[in-house]
Amino acid sequence: MAAEQISNAVHRLSSKLHELNLEKITISEYNRQYLKRYIDQYSFYMSIYSQLFSKAISRLNKPISESVFVDYGGGCGMLSYMAFEMGFKKVIYNDIYPVSVADVKMISNTLGIKIDHFIEGDIEAFVHQAKKENIKPDLICSFDVLEHIYDLEKWFHTIAKIEHNFSLLFMTNANASNPIIARRLKKLQIKAENEGLPKNKGWKEIDESTSFLALRKNIISSKFPELGAEEIGLLSVRTRGLRKEDIEKVVTDYIETKEIGYRIDHPTNTCDPFTGNWTEHLIDLKHLKAMIIKNSLLFDISNSYYGYSKNKMLNLPKFLINQFIKMLGKRYLFLSPTYTIEIQKESFKT
Repeated sequence: MAAEQISNAVHRLSSKLHELNLEKITISEYNRQYLKRYIDQYSFYMSIYSQLFSKAISRLNKPISESVFVDYGGGCGMLSYMAFEMGFKKVIYNDIYPVSVADVKMISNTLGIKIDHFIEGDIEAFVHQAKKENIKPDLICSFDVLEHIYDLEKWFHTIAKIEHNFSLLFMTNANASNPIIARRLKKLQIKAENEGLPKNKGWKEIDESTSFLALRKNIISSKFPELGAEEIGLLSVRTRGLRKEDIEKVVTDYIETKEIGYRIDHPTNTCDPFTGNWTEHLIDLKHLKAMIIKNSLLFDISNSYYGYSKNKMLNLPKFLINQFIKMLGKRYLFLSPTYTIEIQKESFKT
């Protein structure tokens, strides 16, 4: 039954998206390019999203028509559109980027898709607004967001404050257990750290193209002009993975103690020091599991299958790898293109 609902939703949404004239709707170039990619490679992305929805629906203890769906960090809104087509009672869209919130309002209206609530902001804003609006989520789903959250411990501590049973599913492409993916993402991280990533069509305006190392040097030298060039260079390197306010705390402590109390264990993980946006964070899953359980949330993890596309030559090896993944079991991540963190809160009676 769930598979049929997902398939029907995919078909209905396909018709709407392929009738959409992207050049005639007033949205940012950033989301125009994202939406174009989804439309051009629709079957590929929907095969991935269908896996996420299948996992999510299996965790519901009531019908979809009685359930509230949250698209957290929703970007151009694809999960929200799918949720509407599947018939969820309410659909809530969230994103930290104001431009995306405005764009999804425009896109959903053009598509004739109703989104019940738009919540702009990070996790604190989301939890606050959900409480204020008496929104009781049953499912919170997210695609390629987990690897960008700056402070995961704080994030899970905050989401656990929702006084309602819910399931939370994060699906991410940043699979550190897959050596091919890990190698590719490490190269990207090194480039972002030392060279910066080039601005191209559809660039997100709040992101930086300057190298993160250079940005940290500027932050430190501007705030602490009394430091010498050698100290600034050392502190710039050693504060990799920190946001501006945390960099300044580390440097302040260093000035007082002549010791650097912070260290990052991973050799290449790095983030934008102004937004805290990680460059495809390769997460230590044992540590992640521990912090989730610490917040009285139930933890599970599952792999996924490769999505099929129009390229039949690539589909054959994907099919063979998918058979291996299926045989090895859902927690085997070595061959998987993504993994899904599946979280359950069951501490409140409904």
